[in-house]
Amino acid sequence: MKKIAIVCFLVFGVALIGNAQDAAVSTTTVLSFSAGGTPIAIPSPAADMVEVGYDNREFLEVFVASENRLLAAFVLDSELPELTKKSADLTISRYTMVQVPRRGEYMDCTEGDFKEITDAAKDEFGDVMDSTMKEAEAEFNRRMESLDLNDAAVSFGKPIQLGPLFSKRDAYGFGMIMPLSMGEEHMNMGMGCVLMRVKQRLLFVYLYAEYENEDTVKWLRNTAEYWSDAILIANKE
Repeated sequence: MKKIAIVCFLVFGVALIGNAQDAAVSTTTVLSFSAGGTPIAIPSPAADMVEVGYDNREFLEVFVASENRLLAAFVLDSELPELTKKSADLTISRYTMVQVPRRGEYMDCTEGDFKEITDAAKDEFGDVMDSTMKEAEAEFNRRMESLDLNDAAVSFGKPIQLGPLFSKRDAYGFGMIMPLSMGEEHMNMGMGCVLMRVKQRLLFVYLYAEYENEDTVKWLRNTAEYWSDAILIANKE
């Protein structure tokens, strides 16, 4: 399996405007999604978060790096109604995504492959992030322009790395805090990313939360580890 470059494409939720006709799924329901022809069960990351449904998921693909494909997305239950409506003032304070690499989706990821990928992430994460954030910013702004959302252009600041969140045989999590500017608005977004090997498939699991204080980092760390454990348990064969 060729080494897959890992690019964390940070998305600013305030730009999201969707037309969701598909009902959100209860947190008690574990959905299954196909990754390279393999069914992957994805439970909710938290009791107060729901999967957005097909229509919203299709729309959110616009905000996913072109190298990846979106499998599932979850938002706070309290914020889903604003996403369902076409609210121009929509703000999503916390959301999560599960993605797969398009070029590697149908390739088996062995235990050795996964170790190689996580070792590369540990060694190269800082350099990769510094060199790709401007590319991610340009790609995001091109997409906003294509949607006639020029006022949603975003500028990324230098990320503050949180380092590893946890490390396990089939899951490796790391995090960062990203300063963002959109027009006159300025904020910090916390991101947790988990590289996962599930049923021989490589998954990228992302968690986003508007940074407020150390509790935000604790939420990212605890939820990332809990969710990755839950995904692995749900897919035991």
